[in-house]
Amino acid sequence: MIKRPLGSTGYTISVIGVGAFAMGGFMWGQQDDVDSEAAIRAALEAGVTWIDTAPLYGEGRTDRLIGRVIKGLEPSRRPLVFTKFGHHVIDGKRVSDGSRARVLADCEHNLAALGVDSLDLFQLHWPCPQPVEETAGACAELLKAGKIRAIGLSNATIEQLAAWKATGVPLHCVQNVYSLLKPEAAEAVLPWCAEQGVGFLAYSPLFRGLLTGTWGPDKTFPPGDHRGERDDYRGPRLARALQAVEELRAIAEEDDLSVSELAVGYLLTTEGCTACIVGARNAAQGAALAGLGLPLRQVQMDAVDVVMARLRADLA
Repeated sequence: MIKRPLGSTGYTISVIGVGAFAMGGFMWGQQDDVDSEAAIRAALEAGVTWIDTAPLYGEGRTDRLIGRVIKGLEPSRRPLVFTKFGHHVIDGKRVSDGSRARVLADCEHNLAALGVDSLDLFQLHWPCPQPVEETAGACAELLKAGKIRAIGLSNATIEQLAAWKATGVPLHCVQNVYSLLKPEAAEAVLPWCAEQGVGFLAYSPLFRGLLTGTWGPDKTFPPGDHRGERDDYRGPRLARALQAVEELRAIAEEDDLSVSELAVGYLLTTEGCTACIVGARNAAQGAALAGLGLPLRQVQMDAVDVVMARLRADLA
């Protein structure tokens, strides 16, 4: 399994982790806790070494489940836990808050929910209206106190990253959406991370399942799964994307790879991308995570670029 440094945190992480979106999240329909726990255990058994979560997922249900799993593990088998702060549902509305009080309160809440003494990565979930100096200062307090080991920003722009760096408070990692079907991070954020020595975690690297290579033209979604409400996952846009997936399958099969391995491998071969967060809903999917971190050859990268360029032109 490939390992790369996560910024300047002083430790390394495996390139593939379990994304908590699929574990009791609020956008994917119903999910059984038994299956979620089995997914985590299978992923850890296969060699996955970290888990990404957030208090927002399942309104805390995901954190509690992860806490139950890691509580029973020997210290040597405990995964790193990456979580977030500053984004909650209040009175039915999603609210971002990076005030010092909220940052400190969220840290204490996360520590208790997950049952750990420190958080391996503490990430601002979404940009917030408070001054960056206030949010960064609160994180610096937690870092000094040993309650967190690294600081990250999620869903951040270049301007927001530069503003954080200007405070002098360490920034170890950025977590943004990044996939073959959502490649904008490669234009500016990834080069910035590479230049600054900051880690980059790609979320939704399989475009919420479309790039797994397991969907057919009759793909539908159950009630509560938000994908069924979006044009990318229905009608002509989905049909055209699935044609591209079949082209990707042909490229992957030349080297005995799956579409998922090709799609994730492309991202991990791109300079600046440290790791990918891939969701798992059951034991079989959890066990498969550790095998996704395969780097690609340039000829494979070039072939993928041709397919995706045609797709983007058609969808435009």
